[in-house]
Amino acid sequence: MEPNTENIIDARPTKEFFIYMLTKDIKLVRSIIDLVDNSWDGALRIEKDVQLTDLWIRLEVNETHFKISDNCGGMSYDLAKNYAFRFGRPKEMPLTHHSVGQFGVGMKRSLFKLGQKFKIESNARDVTFVIEEDVNSWVERQNWEFQFQSVKHFQEPRTWPNCGTTIVVTELRESVQAEFGSEVFITQLKEGIQAAHQRSIERGIAISLNGVPLVAPIAKLLQSAELKAARHELKFDEDTDSPVTVILYAGVDDSDPHAAGWSVFCNGRLVLDADVSSVTGWGEGNGRIITRFHNQFARFRGYAFFDCDNAAKLPWNTTKTGVDSDSPAYQSVRLRMIEMMRPVIDFLNRIDAEKDVEPDERYLTSALDNARHHKLETLTAATKFLFPVPPTKKQSKGPRMRRIQYDRLESEIDLVKEALGVSTLKDVGEGTFDYFYDLECK
Repeated sequence: MEPNTENIIDARPTKEFFIYMLTKDIKLVRSIIDLVDNSWDGALRIEKDVQLTDLWIRLEVNETHFKISDNCGGMSYDLAKNYAFRFGRPKEMPLTHHSVGQFGVGMKRSLFKLGQKFKIESNARDVTFVIEEDVNSWVERQNWEFQFQSVKHFQEPRTWPNCGTTIVVTELRESVQAEFGSEVFITQLKEGIQAAHQRSIERGIAISLNGVPLVAPIAKLLQSAELKAARHELKFDEDTDSPVTVILYAGVDDSDPHAAGWSVFCNGRLVLDADVSSVTGWGEGNGRIITRFHNQFARFRGYAFFDCDNAAKLPWNTTKTGVDSDSPAYQSVRLRMIEMMRPVIDFLNRIDAEKDVEPDERYLTSALDNARHHKLETLTAATKFLFPVPPTKKQSKGPRMRRIQYDRLESEIDLVKEALGVSTLKDVGEGTFDYFYDLECK
């Protein structure tokens, strides 16, 4: 029976609206990082056949064009025809284990964000193809498909070094041209890629921007015999084919308010960098359980690594710029993050309090000064952050003693030191007290 077309309401999106909404809420740097993500996923697909140290991803960015090329294996014909250019990830799409591409929108969103024309050349072991498209012309067509400009299949698989993908975008949008002509933007892009793919670079893949190799910031914590970072491991969905593993680290590093906080990774991809918001537990319990962040805690570092073969089970948002706080797994992990923060916060509070005592009494500060940097993987960490307990001073028998503390201008204190003929702040305090006591109280 034919459907009654009079009762059918057209709810199809227009392509213009779709492109606008798809690109509206993602920044340019992040959209370019999405293309790096795709290359990295290609590297993961062929990792069993080659060393990651033999792979590279190269970006060219200027006011005339954008280009990203790699030798990370290229796309298979089936992947390109049935999945890679769909708007969204079909449930039957083959799984790339441990991938960082999840939602099936990154590449298309990036291409639309960058310019009006794009060309994709892919060389896989058994097929090479070219896709070339003018976005304005595509918008005018009724269908949503793209087309191969050329396809060539090979009977004998080619050797790996000839396999990879190149994407070139031209007729850049005006706003993109302006950004690409800015040295400030190029620096932001470099730092963004280095941060997002620091774990990938550490594993050996070479990423460059305009011919300059990118260097990964190394995640590290301070440790000594007296000072030990905390490490904890959790697992979720262990009875499934794709369990989620979470490894947490909490400790201290050099004082830097911009680097302090929690960094969260999903399958090695940074999604939350140096976060000091309530998302990672700061200000918990209206500041009673964990205080709100201030510069006294500039040494705090926390790292959370979520890993799963099935990227859809990880708690990240669609732009990979944050976490899904409603995820039950993330909520459980957040509670553990708060527990691991508490001893570090206590330690930093005590370090701050030692500013008011004599240098030879700064026991915790001395322990911190003696600590050395260690990469996370080399830490001999404990389940809880450990720091030394300062020795308790024995109370002498006799009248009860109390400590007096106050602040005065350094220049005035120096004059008092000279007048009393002493050299330490302790002697200044005791000398001035004795002077007043002898004159006014005896």
